[in-house]
Amino acid sequence: MYTMIVRLAVAAGALAAAAMPLQAIGQVAVDEVKATAEEAYLYGFPMVVGYAVMNKFFIDRDSGQFKAPINQINNEARVFTPKDTAISTPNSDTPYSMAMLDLRAEPMVLCMPEIEKARYYDVQLVDLYTNNYGYMGSRTTGNGAGCYLVSGPEWKGDVPPGIAKTFRSETQFSLVLYRTQLFNPADMDKVKNIQAGYKLQPLSAFLGKPAPPAAPAIDWPKLSPEMFTTRFAEYLDFLLQFSPPIGTAAVEKPLRERFAAIGIGADRKAPPKTPSPEVKAAIGEGVKAAYEKIGATAEGVGTTVNGWQIGSAAGSRDFYRGNWALRAAAAKLGIYGNSEAEAVYPFTRSDAKGIVLDGSKHAYQMTFAPGQLPPVNAFWSITMYDGRTQLLIDNPINRYLVNSPMLPEMKKNPDGSLTLYIQRDSPGKDKESNWLPAPDGPMFVVMRLYWPKDDAPSVYPLGKGTWKPPAIVPVRNLNALAVKRFGDKSLENVVRTDERYGHDGVFQGPRGWAYWNHLEYPKPIQNPNLWPDTQSTYFLGRLELPAGSVMTMDFSFPQARYFQFALYRWERNTFVAADAIAGPEIEPEPGSTNPFRVGANRLAERRDFKLRIVAEDPPAAPNKRAPNTVYAGKGGGQIEGVIRIYLSDQGRDGAGWGPADASYGSRGFPTYSATLADGTKLSAAEVVKRMARPMTGATKQPVTAEQWEEIVHAKTNDPTLDPATAPARKDPKWEKFWTLRYSVLGAFKSPEERAKIPFAGAMEGGGDPSTQYLITYLSRKFGPVYVMRGKMPTYPNTYAGAGGRGLEVMPDAQTQYWSLVSAEAAPSGQIVDGLTDMQVPLDAERNYTIVVSRKEDRPSNATLANGVAWMEWSPRGEGVDGPKNRPDFGMLMLRIMANNPSWTQSPDKVTKPGMEEAVMGPYLPKGEYTTKAAFEANGLKR
Repeated sequence: MYTMIVRLAVAAGALAAAAMPLQAIGQVAVDEVKATAEEAYLYGFPMVVGYAVMNKFFIDRDSGQFKAPINQINNEARVFTPKDTAISTPNSDTPYSMAMLDLRAEPMVLCMPEIEKARYYDVQLVDLYTNNYGYMGSRTTGNGAGCYLVSGPEWKGDVPPGIAKTFRSETQFSLVLYRTQLFNPADMDKVKNIQAGYKLQPLSAFLGKPAPPAAPAIDWPKLSPEMFTTRFAEYLDFLLQFSPPIGTAAVEKPLRERFAAIGIGADRKAPPKTPSPEVKAAIGEGVKAAYEKIGATAEGVGTTVNGWQIGSAAGSRDFYRGNWALRAAAAKLGIYGNSEAEAVYPFTRSDAKGIVLDGSKHAYQMTFAPGQLPPVNAFWSITMYDGRTQLLIDNPINRYLVNSPMLPEMKKNPDGSLTLYIQRDSPGKDKESNWLPAPDGPMFVVMRLYWPKDDAPSVYPLGKGTWKPPAIVPVRNLNALAVKRFGDKSLENVVRTDERYGHDGVFQGPRGWAYWNHLEYPKPIQNPNLWPDTQSTYFLGRLELPAGSVMTMDFSFPQARYFQFALYRWERNTFVAADAIAGPEIEPEPGSTNPFRVGANRLAERRDFKLRIVAEDPPAAPNKRAPNTVYAGKGGGQIEGVIRIYLSDQGRDGAGWGPADASYGSRGFPTYSATLADGTKLSAAEVVKRMARPMTGATKQPVTAEQWEEIVHAKTNDPTLDPATAPARKDPKWEKFWTLRYSVLGAFKSPEERAKIPFAGAMEGGGDPSTQYLITYLSRKFGPVYVMRGKMPTYPNTYAGAGGRGLEVMPDAQTQYWSLVSAEAAPSGQIVDGLTDMQVPLDAERNYTIVVSRKEDRPSNATLANGVAWMEWSPRGEGVDGPKNRPDFGMLMLRIMANNPSWTQSPDKVTKPGMEEAVMGPYLPKGEYTTKAAFEANGLKR
């Protein structure tokens, strides 16, 4: 596409007054004017784009892009480079030959040489409408020698002997594009010989007869920045004089009549007087609507498959069937694309999760499974473009694409799969054969499948075929420290969040795994003492409310996946849940939005709400509870308040209230007020003085190292357990977490003894009462690699939307959040690694495979590129200080949070131990021990 379009800022003001000359407008209703103006712009846009290319290539010898005079072939024994800027998304894996045919005086004859069968070539015929009206080449006419006649719309002569086939252009000028496959750089001389055999001559010369009278000379309009705005109609009028509505184009006569009503067309009369302001506005609105529709249509071409758009936007008149928006979108995406039978062009600007591809932010990988390379009769390629201009990019190795002829030089993985490294910088000399260089910014990636196969596996029908392109997967954040996976918060983000929030006399924090592990000087209270999630940010505050008092907190909803406020009491040597309210349950202030409700605008600017802590007992009936209220109990005593925020959106700080990379001074973290039983009002400072209680030390662990040692070696343990591995068993089972006594102490007991332990009770250990926890105990003595498989419930993938920010609308889902952590034993309470739902690759049925091992035991094929998530097994084992620490211990905890009541296999419906498999079915994980070598040999198995 002519690059001027990329640079234009199309404003309604520039289009409204003089988008087109007007003619007899008074008789046409204003709404018809708008509709006709929109239709005319959609219809003419690709023609004007095409003229820009035509002018640069065949008319303006000073353009810097000039190829050849009209009716002469230009052969280029090279491939396109970043210096070629006349056409967007240029093809750089087939040297081009091209010609512009003037068919006004007589037809032209194109003759092809004999070409070896192994080499693909095609010759594409395109008219001024940008319709593909004919093909010669490997797919259609074969690789044998032959001559073909191309005529204009008004030619009525006889086809002479020696012509293998004829083609009729609907317009008097036609573009001819020759693509000749290049196998490798050393093959260029052979391509030159083939190109030298492409012949083009007028029919009279082919017959050896005198030429007919020449067609009139043309005063070609120069290119102008206004050709897509105020002078658009002028250029379209010029082109329509060479596009008569006759023959197969006669269907356009009614269309041309509508255009004439607003002054568009080669036969229009003199422009009328200045139209009314209403008519001017209608034309401006119509043209603006057309431009917006072109963009929307381009974005919506085809079906999204693993982040790739698969469809077709280029074709013949019969293909478009009057869909001018699609034809215009084809010009925007990359003018002069092949018809789908000749080539299919999957393209993408985002990864499989809809996050914008950006070479300045991430390194990516793309892996073709064994036997799953693109299915073509000819060849395939993957080309990288600048996401802003859709032009090729400069890079250190001058490689603009990877394609099937390069396969012999590329390295395959041990299982036969092929991984491409898509990134800005070299992946290392050992991987450069598989490197597709990326720009230092947004990316636009186009896959080309030449002469796709019809038989399975096939890309047909487009978007629904048996073959699917693999996703482009982010594997490294280039701008973050201490980040292991896409979605993890950087060190900078952690520090910024710590500086912004908490420390206000009521709430301490932030608290969480990232803060405890990455802050230089974390406070003891910031230690998340019992198996936290890696994506969580907590704020803790200790309160003591006088009887009958009400504390009010003015909040703003964070931009995050999950939000909750909960109250806890210290009982039975642990924090026990007393009351809680989750994000979707909260009523926003008038004029504000609750972004956690299904269907809500998650990015709404007004998102305020109030929460009240009441020093009363909760009503017995849930429907009697006051809105936005949690109950601290009238019995008095200290209570702990916890703000929970999970997985803040991309570009937000760890709490989700402020931007990650800019200053922030708005309200997010709560401000306080209170009312005592006698009506006395307390200010924020008075709330801190009267109700807040200090929190300085670390939260006490529910089990000490000495107690744990006693539990491990207790004589009343299950005799089938070995103290070296207990409570892990050779056949590890996942089960729901009930209470510390049942799920930790009980794990060491025999089934009969464990059944005697009460399992019901309030959530302990400071756990989230809206979360269902599942656990399993492991030991490396049974195997150094644990492989976990299961089915992922649907979840709202809120982290990033199409613009790289959070998802705009909250979708419905089975669960609000799913995550897995690798943990140490209870005396430590620490975790080593964690995975959030969006970081786990899934197959088409939402099944996953997760490998847990130490770094040295990680199988080489346990990678996202191979559809496998990997998580680290604690190098410290139990994490207990001293010689009694068992380094082979392992523990996994799974969170499934705020589940949809309509989800029939939800863990919420597991009401007693032993029901997990019957209720959860495939959503209950299953696992087995193996070794690095065994997993590498067997690969991914479902």
